[in-house]
Amino acid sequence: MPKTPTKKTVDSAIEKLNEVRREWMRRPGVTAVDVGFKIKDKFMTDDVALRVHVERKKPTADLSSSEVFNTSGKSLTKQGGFPVDVIEGDYAPADVSNDRVALEDLMGEVGVGIERTTTFNPLVGGISCGNPRVTAGTLGAIVFDRATCRPMILSNWHVLAGASAAAVGEDILQPGRVDGGTEAVATLTRMRLDSSMDAAVATLNNARAHSRDIMNIGTVTGMDDATLGMEVEKSGRTTGLTKGIVDGVSMSVSIHYGGPGVVAFTNQIRIVPRPPWPAVDVEISLGGDSGSIWLNERTNRAIGLHFGGERNPSPASAENALANPIKPVASAMNFSFLPIFCPARPIPTRPIFNICERYPEICELLIRRRIPTFNPPRPRPDPRPFNDLRLLRQLLEMMEAEDHRSGGCSCGGHSGEYDYGDGY
Repeated sequence: MPKTPTKKTVDSAIEKLNEVRREWMRRPGVTAVDVGFKIKDKFMTDDVALRVHVERKKPTADLSSSEVFNTSGKSLTKQGGFPVDVIEGDYAPADVSNDRVALEDLMGEVGVGIERTTTFNPLVGGISCGNPRVTAGTLGAIVFDRATCRPMILSNWHVLAGASAAAVGEDILQPGRVDGGTEAVATLTRMRLDSSMDAAVATLNNARAHSRDIMNIGTVTGMDDATLGMEVEKSGRTTGLTKGIVDGVSMSVSIHYGGPGVVAFTNQIRIVPRPPWPAVDVEISLGGDSGSIWLNERTNRAIGLHFGGERNPSPASAENALANPIKPVASAMNFSFLPIFCPARPIPTRPIFNICERYPEICELLIRRRIPTFNPPRPRPDPRPFNDLRLLRQLLEMMEAEDHRSGGCSCGGHSGEYDYGDGY
């Protein structure tokens, strides 16, 4: 494993990358740039480098001068004292449609968890879910709405929404449609697809119970910032429990989303398999894993929301995963991984006080009958007739209940037997 660099070193490298980030991203053939470990002979070194990602590396002799990044004559080019490393990487959203053929070929080879694509009660993290318009993705975790305290599903925009026309209130299925799901377990609540994140949340509808557990991992204990060299794990619909290492941060990457077009992400996280390297026949993510939560394995604190990976799903390709930093996602989607306490709402009494202010004879009647806890301000007379039949019914039922408690009733009947007229 590479040595963990200091925060000062990484911050300095990011500062130097920012000086050339936009210019490098405009160059032909570039798919991404980031700060990460320098790779030499397919092995990760301890050196922090400014990295340029390209779909395919070519011999320097076959490149034009504008395509050469890391060599000048026979010497290695440096940017602000950091080496410049060119690595292979071509990226796409991690949805099922991208890996359809690969999934058929790899069933049984990468531990595709068939049980994760069935109906779950209670709902947990790491299982199939999705908007009916998409195939399927992963229910990353059960989180809690900071506005309402209600439990919600956390996943990606392209899992819970999936189209620019998506609207709040749409049903979310578990399992996802491609896995045979037909029952709605939540409704789309918030969504966002922009340079910062591919994220969405959906409020549970109480159709099933829920648990804070993520399959094979346990409960999320909080949130962390991803750091180079951090050992992480995730639990997803397709590849199940996989483990990796953060090998890139402050990543800029452009990904094509079909209808919404190309999204230029910034400040993203890249994760690769753990050693031995080079990783052979190892998959840390595939289509359908979108929405999984990457966690610091040592603390179970969330660090990222999985949303993409390499475009080529073959195990022989350069394996990697992409994640949105979790803290901005939690802020934008307004949720907490930990349950939130919401105080009980007080019983509204103002409408009754309004009635008493307008109609003092009713107020005096209630006081004489000693309705518990009823002590309104002294009313002023109102010459208008009383015609609020709904409130009259509530008042009569309160008086009837008091009579039953005192052993008698002179109200003329039981609840539901009053004649309130045609306007009720």
